[in-house]
Amino acid sequence: MNLVNKHFLERFSASLRPAFLALCLALPAVSLGSNKLIFAFSGASAPYSSSLDDVATGLFPDLVRLAFSYIPEYTVETVVLPWARAQYNVGQGINDGLLTYPSKERQDYAIFSAKPLFTQDYGHLVYSADNPNIELIESATSFADLSGLTVIVEKSSEWEEDNIPGYLEREPGQNMTAMMHLLMLRGAGDFMVQPAEDARFNAQQLGYSKNLKVRKVDFIPDSRIPFHIGISRKLPSAGAIIEQVDAVMQNPEFQSQANTLIERYR
Repeated sequence: MNLVNKHFLERFSASLRPAFLALCLALPAVSLGSNKLIFAFSGASAPYSSSLDDVATGLFPDLVRLAFSYIPEYTVETVVLPWARAQYNVGQGINDGLLTYPSKERQDYAIFSAKPLFTQDYGHLVYSADNPNIELIESATSFADLSGLTVIVEKSSEWEEDNIPGYLEREPGQNMTAMMHLLMLRGAGDFMVQPAEDARFNAQQLGYSKNLKVRKVDFIPDSRIPFHIGISRKLPSAGAIIEQVDAVMQNPEFQSQANTLIERYR
């Protein structure tokens, strides 16, 4: 190659570099491998999320995977972390998304879907089929009707302090396992106020399913807690992703499949 041709090719190659870079930046994210979204879940919140061989399992991962199965340009991977760490990672953009209550603090670092993917409902009385006060529990239309009974509560639960009247006698338990034993084994209280999913899961784990009773009631304040998909604001495409999620959640087929999935856990 003569010197003239060599210099020409060098100049031609140099002139192509900016154009090639601009083309790469203009290509859709999927071509650069950024269509993978990593969702962070708690590893200690069964039946909602837990860890199996370092993979998130439970209702929340299943719902997120179902939603994104309708958005084929994205794939979902999961990590299982302590919940505080999961939130921190999404806030820093280390992980891309989560499913949680969209508090004001969380809205500062994530963009959330317009509607909840799941609504946790505390509006249930949980009790034993062997409870001598079962007729009263099953006919009550207010907390006042239950004023002579004992409610089993979780120690230091702010929600229960705010939403269960102080005139009810309380029997505290350290956690859900202890509370279920107090209710079903020791008969230390008459009922608990819990989401159906939590109650049935814990009863099954502890062997109490046969005698467990769960009644939906409408007199428990602030009983419904919405959980929305959130995408880290650090992700440039966060707004566009949430728009797609919102569209999916309007899809009747998705709604039917999501309801069927949720009912498996109730």
